[in-house]
Amino acid sequence: MDRTITVIGCGAAYAAPDSVVINGQVIGTSNDYSEAVRASAEALSSLRKSIGEAGFDMDDLKTTSFSVDTVYRNGASGDMEFSGYRYMHGISITTEAQGDSLGKLLQALTSCEGAPEFRVSYIVSDPTEPMRQARAAAVKDAKHRARELAAAADVKLGDIVSISYASEGGAPVPRARMMAAMAVDAVPRDQEFRDSVTIQWEII
Repeated sequence: MDRTITVIGCGAAYAAPDSVVINGQVIGTSNDYSEAVRASAEALSSLRKSIGEAGFDMDDLKTTSFSVDTVYRNGASGDMEFSGYRYMHGISITTEAQGDSLGKLLQALTSCEGAPEFRVSYIVSDPTEPMRQARAAAVKDAKHRARELAAAADVKLGDIVSISYASEGGAPVPRARMMAAMAVDAVPRDQEFRDSVTIQWEII
């Protein structure tokens, strides 16, 4: 029987965010379905115009979702009564984290008619390098663990028999989320990227 030892190594790397993603929702209610659709379109048009006047490309404002739902409320008799139609238009826009770009964009979003509810997320736009560093750290961690286990078991490590790797994907969930006034003055924390690798050694 072959004698082997299998170890899972974990590694982490950190990188400073260089971009900001603003996700938001334009929400409103109308008694008429067509009016709800029209109001949603007008609100989006107002947003695009506002960010365009602030110096941003209006086409950078993306739609992430759109819905019109019937709204009911409790009536005087206890029965559910029709209350209107609620529209929800999801939006997303990305800008640079450095400089005054974020402040200008937030000002544009909050000053327009029908200003959306939103959240600000700091991200690393290209996670390639921190992910590479995390993988290298995972391999180093696996070697360290394997040597510790071999020493504890009074055996020696031979050649590597196999390496198994399944990427954990791209950038992590943003760790810094905040509203307008906080985001402008905030210093975002570095984002953490994690990866793992499974390595099998021969025992000699």
